[in-house]
Amino acid sequence: MHWVMWVIWGSVAALILGSYLVDVLTRRKYNLNKQEKTLNQSSAEADALREVGRYNNQSGTL
Repeated sequence: MHWVMWVIWGSVAALILGSYLVDVLTRRKYNLNKQEKTLNQSSAEADALREVGRYNNQSGTL
C-alpha cells in the first residue's frame, strides 16, 4: 500500500514538472484568455455587422 502513495505523488510531481517545462520551452507565448480570430470568424463577424446595419436602416423611425 505504501507504493500507491509514491505513484500518486510521483504523478503529481511529473505533472507540475511537465507544465513548468512547457512554460520554459514555449516562453509563455500562449494566452488562454484572448485568442486570435481565424479568417472565418472575422468574416462571419463582418457579415453579422452588415446585416445589423441593413436592418437598422430599413426599420426607420416608429
